[in-house]
Amino acid sequence: MLIQGFCVLNFTSSSQNLPLDTIELNGEYIVLYENNIWAYTISPEEHKREVALTKGMDLFRNYWNNDITFACSYPDPGPIPDTITLILTDTKRKFVMPYYGRINSGFGWRSGRKHNGLDIDLKRGAPVKSAFDGKIRYAKFNDGGYGNLVIIRHFNGLETYYSHLNEINVKPNEIVKAGQIIGTGGNSGARWTGEHLHFEMRWMDHPFDPLKIIEYDSLRLFSDTLILTKSDFVMKQSHKAYLSYINGQAVANNAKTSPAPASTAAASSNTRTSYRVHPSEVPNYHTVKKGDTLSGIAYRYGTSVDALCRKNGLTKTSVLQIGQKIKIK
Repeated sequence: MLIQGFCVLNFTSSSQNLPLDTIELNGEYIVLYENNIWAYTISPEEHKREVALTKGMDLFRNYWNNDITFACSYPDPGPIPDTITLILTDTKRKFVMPYYGRINSGFGWRSGRKHNGLDIDLKRGAPVKSAFDGKIRYAKFNDGGYGNLVIIRHFNGLETYYSHLNEINVKPNEIVKAGQIIGTGGNSGARWTGEHLHFEMRWMDHPFDPLKIIEYDSLRLFSDTLILTKSDFVMKQSHKAYLSYINGQAVANNAKTSPAPASTAAASSNTRTSYRVHPSEVPNYHTVKKGDTLSGIAYRYGTSVDALCRKNGLTKTSVLQIGQKIKIK
């Protein structure tokens, strides 16, 4: 779709196809529709470059199938390498949280079954966005439990899954940008549950915990570079393990969790420790930086939100100020 000489990347459904205005924001152009849904735009020249780029990359040719959910199984790609290094973002390509809401279930064992992503609470019709730049590999109803499902393969080598959508607003082989609306929230394929976004991250079909790379409460990545090892694809923890550092809680030791099978239960305590400061390096005070949250600070220094609140005269809903000193010990 062309509007005022620009290419609209988010092609909305027929009920959302009347643009009201085009505005400029930080050098990018955004189209506002009559139902308050918005879409990024880029110039036709840039869009052509992105299309040409994907056509020339093996990443968007090998194991590419618009009809199969897990496309990397045929032919068998072989064993997982010992180490996988991926550049997630750079000066050109960014990350956007698909939707920010309370996590109801995390990556881990749930009632004896693997839960391969995050269940994020949302309202029906809430906009769901692409996490990174990429190309739509799959966009249709999936009868294997995902419901309305969009799978995006990204320039960084990952695929992201967005399932239980109410509406799908993109088509297979379409180029998308980080932050582009690809659908709206719902509970398709899971009518027995409330509305939520089931969000997965995969490398060559192998799922791993999205919270390994996303500093959730800060809506950003821990790093622009991701290093995966074989152990990252082994499910070790309960699906409630995220409660130790998400949703403003620090209850890892008290949370009622679904036990992992005996073969992996012993490893369940090894979750996300690589992002914590070593106890010997915990400072007396932390200086608040942009994006910091009480839960993030508590996790980083191995304490709890309640403890930070007591020491600093705060509440769980207190607004932190950049430069503010938070007493840690």
